[in-house]
Amino acid sequence: MSMDHAAFSRAPLAIVLTAVMLATTLLSTALFHRSLVQNQEDTINRQVRQLADYVRVDLLDGVGNQIRSQQRMAARLVYHGLEEASSWQREVTLFKQHHNYYLAMGVLWPDLSTRWISQDGDAKASLEWLTASIDQYRAALRDASVTGALVVSRPVVLPNGRFTLTFYHPIGIGDAHQGFLLATFSVPDAVDSMISDMFRDELKLRVRARGEIIYPHPQPISFEHYDWQAGFSIDLDGDGEAFDFEFGLSEDARLQYASALPQVALIGGIALSLLLATITFLAINAARHAKVLASSNQRLEEEVRERELAEQEMEFLVTHDPLTGLPNRTGSTRYLERILADSRNKPGQMALVFFDLDQFKDINDSLGHQLGDQLLCQIPKRLAGVLNDRDFIGRHGGDEFLIAVHRPTREDIEQLAVNILRSLDRGFAIDDNRFFVSASLGIAYYPESGETVSDLIQNADTALFKAKNAGRNQFAVFTREMFSQAQHRLHLSRDIRHALDADQFKVVYQPIVNLNDLSMAGVEALLRWQHEKGYLVPPQEFIRVAEETGVIDRLGQFVLERSLSDLAQWKQLTPTPPALAVNVSGSQVRQDHFAEDLSLLLHKYRIDPGLVHIEITEEILIENLMRNRRLLKKLNDIGMRIVVDDFGVGYSSLAYLKNFPISVVKIDRSFVKDLACDREDQAITRTICSLAEDLGMQTVAEGVEKQEQLALLRGFRCQFAQGFLFSQPLPAEQIAELLAGQLPWQKLIDEKN
Repeated sequence: MSMDHAAFSRAPLAIVLTAVMLATTLLSTALFHRSLVQNQEDTINRQVRQLADYVRVDLLDGVGNQIRSQQRMAARLVYHGLEEASSWQREVTLFKQHHNYYLAMGVLWPDLSTRWISQDGDAKASLEWLTASIDQYRAALRDASVTGALVVSRPVVLPNGRFTLTFYHPIGIGDAHQGFLLATFSVPDAVDSMISDMFRDELKLRVRARGEIIYPHPQPISFEHYDWQAGFSIDLDGDGEAFDFEFGLSEDARLQYASALPQVALIGGIALSLLLATITFLAINAARHAKVLASSNQRLEEEVRERELAEQEMEFLVTHDPLTGLPNRTGSTRYLERILADSRNKPGQMALVFFDLDQFKDINDSLGHQLGDQLLCQIPKRLAGVLNDRDFIGRHGGDEFLIAVHRPTREDIEQLAVNILRSLDRGFAIDDNRFFVSASLGIAYYPESGETVSDLIQNADTALFKAKNAGRNQFAVFTREMFSQAQHRLHLSRDIRHALDADQFKVVYQPIVNLNDLSMAGVEALLRWQHEKGYLVPPQEFIRVAEETGVIDRLGQFVLERSLSDLAQWKQLTPTPPALAVNVSGSQVRQDHFAEDLSLLLHKYRIDPGLVHIEITEEILIENLMRNRRLLKKLNDIGMRIVVDDFGVGYSSLAYLKNFPISVVKIDRSFVKDLACDREDQAITRTICSLAEDLGMQTVAEGVEKQEQLALLRGFRCQFAQGFLFSQPLPAEQIAELLAGQLPWQKLIDEKN
């Protein structure tokens, strides 16, 4: 075959392969576009269903309240008798003033003739129809006079086109039956009253009864062909004739959830398909002009060399970390096993050092993982300056490194640990960033702290934990006492989980007192745990273990749920319930959706965000400044107030706090304890109160136990205080009693005068 003929035969093949490539990529683009569109629609449908669920709760709550109000009116008619019409008319007038969508209310005789009636002009046609068609309800009403059940009429249209519903409640049952209470209301007005404005802005709603549209009135023309995405039915009296509620997302809300991604993906996919087809065509044509491949022997030799290199690379990847090039966990274990075998009969002291960077996560969060990876690559180079060639270093994972050293004495090893920590003091320069990091070290000696690699690693890790708890940037040597402490933490962590499941935790509340009039301005939610064995576990003990073992999120969620539930109960007792102060942990603050989840809880319990004070310590506040500023702004925008707890013992100053939306500063109890006799504490407290007032912040003093402290705090213009002078922490029931009665610490008001 000639060269020209071969080129001619390959040309159609290039076209065919290019066409196949183009068709495949276009098909993939179309499928991907369809998937994105479907995902977008699924997201919108889920949102509509979720909003519909909220509306259903509001509707059921509103209708239930109306039915119960009517039942109470019928019960009062039974109790007071049906002799005095004027008293009933006054009650009806008051009732309709509160619920202006009621058009008529009346009382029927047992034979269903009208005894009393109070109606608006619009309701006349509805009542005339009900009177004329009363026979169709006669059987149901007769049963209701015996069972006490509710009877609901079918929807009746008024001359103005609006639909009405009428409820019949028996007045007494059985032998005590005296007639029926009749209540007629406008369906559109009632639905508008029971549904929150926030839902109406996002949703379109249509209500059907017996196939007829009874809401909205009038129905917009666009509703005839609207895509109703969710719905539910409500049967008020159990007669099988339900009201069907249909929901769809409004145009404005749909625009918020819509995305240009499907169109971008479609256009980009088409462009990419054309590009790949062009590249394929050019590549095939270029291959026609390539040189003849090497001989089969040359290919075989190349394959053998590539296989050998691949096997070597695979072995390296199995035992080494691809980022730093150091032995990984597997490689470190193999190497350490050889070191232990060589050290058994070797003089001197061998130790395993567990190295961990302090707060490395904050570097990743604030500066990015790429910079964090560069820092990890510089750590071995920095350590090489204090280690010798015989020492081993491997990467255990994350920001953790294992260092195996052999020195004449333990003093030499511990001096080496000091040198390692000092080597980090110079800081690191990466790209245009210069920052300083510290590390914590845990040391386990062989064979005293373990005779196997796994035991040495575990015990060195335990010592590392001790060093971090002691304040970081230091080392700790493993001891048997540490093992016992680790076991205690493990058992206590298990008991905490069991106590949560067994409902052993209780939330108590310490009153926060307004120092101006000694009224109860708020309460602080505090967690208490009575162990199933009978003793009280100190909060500082179980909270620390919960933070160390990751159980603190469940504890924090429990406190939020329980305290908001109690606050909802207190709202039923008084129009001015106390503010609720809740402490949040660093783990909760680091949750991505903490503000959103807390907002849902407020909606669940119908709590005004302004009643909730979120307390955060100074230490947590400065962990990640950018992240915490964003979170506190979210909480503040929702309406909650931000409180800095234990102020004065941490790292920040009032001038620094002005960068955050802080409303309240809590003065730590350590400054209040000796306030009556310590001039330095007086000066510090006076300064905090004065500066906080200048910055528009309020102050709360903790741990007030003596009247002398109270008098000084008033003189310093501290606005609020809490402590045993006023009250110890109390269960929710006793807080409810305080709201309903006299506050026992009100006698202290004489001290003010």
